Amino acid sequence: MAEVKLRALGLREVDFGDFDRYLTALTEDGRKIEILCKNARRGKKQNPAARQFCYAAFILSERGGRYTLRDADLVHSFFSLAGDIERYALACYLAEVAAALTTPEEDSPAICRLLLHALYALEGGKRDPSLVKAAFEWRVMAESGYAPDLSDCGVCGNAIEQPPVYFSVRAGTAADEKCARRVGGYTQLADSTLRALVYVLTGEVGRVYAFALSGPAREQFCRMAEDYVQYHLGRGFDSLKFYHSVLLPATGRGGKPAAP
Repeated sequence: MAEVKLRALGLREVDFGDFDRYLTALTEDGRKIEILCKNARRGKKQNPAARQFCYAAFILSERGGRYTLRDADLVHSFFSLAGDIERYALACYLAEVAAALTTPEEDSPAICRLLLHALYALEGGKRDPSLVKAAFEWRVMAESGYAPDLSDCGVCGNAIEQPPVYFSVRAGTAADEKCARRVGGYTQLADSTLRALVYVLTGEVGRVYAFALSGPAREQFCRMAEDYVQYHLGRGFDSLKFYHSVLLPATGRGGKPAAP
């Protein structure tokens, strides 16, 4: 049985048997692994670093691709998010998306960094949670091979040299006004939405959440991001339903007041 040392962020916990727990974790190089934490629920045997939303330095035993916890030293805990049900629910959703886009075999270090920076942004309380959510959705999809193409018209193939720019969630491409009107299925992007999209898709990972957006552009940016994830992954997320359920009753998706 080999000893493995790595850093990872706990994504999800599942109790097993009378005292054990499985921890799904995202390693710093972007691999999703399952860690068996024996006696994790037995009094003094508990290790507070091997928990959901804890970033820790792990010492593991590995055999045949299976990992068992030996020890873990906490690097940073995001436990404070549990004090705000909206931010905690959102963190659960971001973690579920990250888990859906990672595997034990393929390295995706940008995804781990994106998730860590998103949790730091939520923890700090200075960023709009809905924009953190949308920025994560757009960028994590791009890092996973689902990047939207905003450079050329997806219909005629020519460069889009002047606004307005249209976008199709299903096609994942932009279009100029003439082509968009001709083929249908494209929505005109607000100028601010387009600028935010370009910023999020091309900026440094550590600065992805450092922007602001308001009004209809904010609503469009957030709505399209959520739709883009669900359409291109072909699935919904239980944690997303939970997130929407804890928003204020008068608030719709993306923070926009719901219609009466």
